[in-house]
Amino acid sequence: MNIAIKATHLDLTPSIKQYVEEKVAHLGKFIVAQEGKVELSRDQHHHTGEVFRAEIMLAMGGKLMRAVAEAEDIYAAIDLTIPKLKEQIAKFKDKKTTVNRSLARKARRKV
Repeated sequence: MNIAIKATHLDLTPSIKQYVEEKVAHLGKFIVAQEGKVELSRDQHHHTGEVFRAEIMLAMGGKLMRAVAEAEDIYAAIDLTIPKLKEQIAKFKDKKTTVNRSLARKARRKV
C-alpha cells in the first residue's frame, strides 16, 4: 500500500513518519487498500497550547474511508483516528458480506 504523508506547520521527523506507517500498515490486516493519504498539522488558530490534527484517508473498493482527530499530542491524534477507521472498515465489510449473502440466496432460489 502506498502511503503519502503530508505535514503542515509541523516538522515530519523520521519517528513520526515511522509511527504513521506502522499504524496504517496495521490496518492492512483488515483491508486491501491501494493508496492512503495522511495529513498531519499543527493548528495555528488556537492561542493557548498546541492542538495537533491527524487526518487519514484510505481508498478501497471504490469507497473512501476518512477519519479526523485532534489532540494535544500528534501521536495521540494519530491513535484516535485508527479506531474510527476500523469502525468504518467493519461497517463496509459487513455491508458487503450481507449483500453477497442475499445475492447467493436469490441465486439458489432460482435454481
